[in-house]
Amino acid sequence: MTVISVAELRRAWHAVQDGRFRPGSTDLPSRRMHAPKDGAGEGVHWNPGVPVLPVLGCHGSAGATTVAAAVATALELAVRVVEAGPAGTSGLTGFATAELGETGSGWVRGHRDLLVLDRLLDGSASPEEIPVPDQDPHHELALNVLDAGWPTGTLLRCAGWVRSSVLDADRLVLVTTATVPGLRRLEAVLHDLDPAPGQVAVAVRGPRRRRWPREVTGDIGTRTRTLLEETLVEVPHDPGLAVRGLDTSPLPEGVLSAATTITQLLQLVSSPVHHQKGTIQHVR
Repeated sequence: MTVISVAELRRAWHAVQDGRFRPGSTDLPSRRMHAPKDGAGEGVHWNPGVPVLPVLGCHGSAGATTVAAAVATALELAVRVVEAGPAGTSGLTGFATAELGETGSGWVRGHRDLLVLDRLLDGSASPEEIPVPDQDPHHELALNVLDAGWPTGTLLRCAGWVRSSVLDADRLVLVTTATVPGLRRLEAVLHDLDPAPGQVAVAVRGPRRRRWPREVTGDIGTRTRTLLEETLVEVPHDPGLAVRGLDTSPLPEGVLSAATTITQLLQLVSSPVHHQKGTIQHVR
């Protein structure tokens, strides 16, 4: 008789939840290498020439776009924010202080201080349909912050550059909320991506951890508990930002402070010389 481990059963359950399990299959899908649909988009990669930092929201309206914009701003370098979410979900629409218009390749470009802001002209039905971002507009970007914008299960089942950029990145930011559903989704995303220690920062929007409701603290999963002890970044709720969304107003100091903590936690450090050249170092 074959004995099935608890880990295998857990993986099978997540496969069923994500629609990745097929009756009659002899093995379970890898958490990191999910088969693309019909081979569409295979081989499409984004090679911007500088590091890519993916920012993933664990659920809808977690605040991933705000965190992505804040991290890019906090670095005080030439950074591009690429927003690759579905149609009707853009959070960058009002953030630029200068709109440059369509690039001709499916993207709309804006500027804000040192930031280049690229968002999709039209939404796509799936991540594999999203056009590859344009080349570095200034040839001096320090970093590309990728606001992936899709549920992780959807992202991993599709081919294309968004998926490969997330899986190939050596740094990752996960964003969720201090709620029972938020932490449950975080646990599921950690299972799917299985990031290496030191690779991920977990940004949790809401009150400080010591003020989390008992229902929230009692529902923390095993993977989440380990990461919260090491990589938790508390992102304060800002009432004005919650009402307005991202606009041309300065980002709240509390949000920028949390973003600075993320850059330090992920060791995104620039020296004065590198700062002038617009480059960034991953310090290991």
